[in-house]
Amino acid sequence: MAEEIDLMKLVIEVDDELIQERVEPFQRPLAACMRIAQRLQPGSSSMLQSDPLSNAVDHIYSELYRPSDLHMPPMHVGVFMFRDVFFPLQIPLIFGSPAINPVDFLIDISEMQKGWLFSDQRSGLAFFDQVIDLMDFVYGLDDLEQIGQLPDKTVEWWYLAKQQLEAAAATVLGSFNKYAVIQNCCISTELLLKGALMAKGIDEKTLASKKHGYGHNLENLVDKTAEQLPNFDRETVLLIVKQLPDYVKSRYEAKDFSRLELGRLLMNTQFIGGEILRQFSDRDFRSDFTTTPDDTWDLTHRVFPNQIK
Repeated sequence: MAEEIDLMKLVIEVDDELIQERVEPFQRPLAACMRIAQRLQPGSSSMLQSDPLSNAVDHIYSELYRPSDLHMPPMHVGVFMFRDVFFPLQIPLIFGSPAINPVDFLIDISEMQKGWLFSDQRSGLAFFDQVIDLMDFVYGLDDLEQIGQLPDKTVEWWYLAKQQLEAAAATVLGSFNKYAVIQNCCISTELLLKGALMAKGIDEKTLASKKHGYGHNLENLVDKTAEQLPNFDRETVLLIVKQLPDYVKSRYEAKDFSRLELGRLLMNTQFIGGEILRQFSDRDFRSDFTTTPDDTWDLTHRVFPNQIK
C-alpha cells in the first residue's frame, strides 16, 4: 500500500510538471510514465504498454481523471441542430483511408432521435451538408498548415476562425444564454474571408481599411473574395452574411434571436468555413459521399437564411 501511495504522489508531482509544460491531458499518462521510469531507473528505455509501471500509471490516471479527459480529442467539435435542439458534431481524427459513417459523428443523440432526424429528407441532407462542410474545413486547414505554402497569417486567422466556431458550439451546447454565438459567427466569418484575401496577396493594413472597401463590412468582403476566387459560391455566402447582424452593434444591443435562428446562423457559418477552405485545399468530401439514388444534393444553406427574420 505504501508503494502505491508513493507512486500516486509521484504521478501527481509529474502531472503538475506536465501541466506547466502545457502537455494535454490525453498525452500525460504516457509522458508521465516515461518520465517516472527515467527517475526510477535512469537510462531505461521508454516503457511498453504491457509493463507493470505503465499499467500502474494508467490505472492511477484513470482514477484521477475522467475517461473523456484522457481520450484523444476530435479534430473539431461543431454543432448540428435538429428542430431546435443542438447536438455535438465531432469530426474525428482519421488515420489512413478507413470506411467512415458520418452518422457516428453525432454525439449524445438517442436512437429514437436519430431515426426521427433521418426520416425527414431535408433534415438528413442538412446533416450531411454540415459533415461535408466541417470535414472540408478542418482537414483542409490541417493540410494547408502542413504544406506551408500560404502566408502564416492566413493560417493563423483561419485557426482563430476555427476557435470562434468551437466557442460558438460550446455555447449552444452548454450555456443557457446562447446570444454570444452571434459575435462568434461574425468574427469567424470575417477571419475566414480576410484570410482568403490575404492568401491572394492583400496586406493586413488594406484589409483593415474601410477606405478600400474592407474593414468589418462582410458583404464587401464576400464580393472582394469572389473577385479573387472564381469557384467561390458568392451567392450563398452573400445570403448568409446579410443575415448576420452588424458585429459592432451586436456588442451593445440585446437582440431576441430564437434558438432556430441562432442554430441556422451557426451552421451557415460552418458552411462558410468549408467553402473557403475548398478554394485552397484538395479536400472535397462532397464527392466522396454517396447520397440519394440519383446522387443529387440540395444545398440547404440556400434555404436557411431566408427563414431568418
